[in-house]
Amino acid sequence: MKKCFVFFLLLFITNSCQWLTDRSDKSALEKHFEIPDDAEMIAYDGFPTMVGLGQREGLNISAKYLLNDEDMNDWIKNMRTKGLKNLPMEPDCKSKLWFKDKLVPLETKTGYYFCRTAGNDVLNATETKSCDEVDNLNDIYSLF
Repeated sequence: MKKCFVFFLLLFITNSCQWLTDRSDKSALEKHFEIPDDAEMIAYDGFPTMVGLGQREGLNISAKYLLNDEDMNDWIKNMRTKGLKNLPMEPDCKSKLWFKDKLVPLETKTGYYFCRTAGNDVLNATETKSCDEVDNLNDIYSLF
């Protein structure tokens, strides 16, 4: 019986840690992309789904938010001053991206993109640079 209890306790602790990690990641997304407080998160996916020993290699987080028209217009205007650009993505920036998968629609022609890098640990960075300003993108956050 003790083995079951210990397993349950460890499983509970692991799941609690994941919940805290996801909450922290969601908060970082909202900070970096200045998501309005009343926006509704309608989709979220974080990879890897579980963290181990503090390692976050291969971290990929995506989320979708639903904004009302007024918030969306204000958000676009505000983010344009911070580097939000119209799609299609500029070839120089696109050529620097090391990921080429379904999560980021690189061939999309309409909409917006926003690409920033910190050089390392972009999720927790206080200062970032435009992807256009650097040669190597070790870490990025982007919006499509």
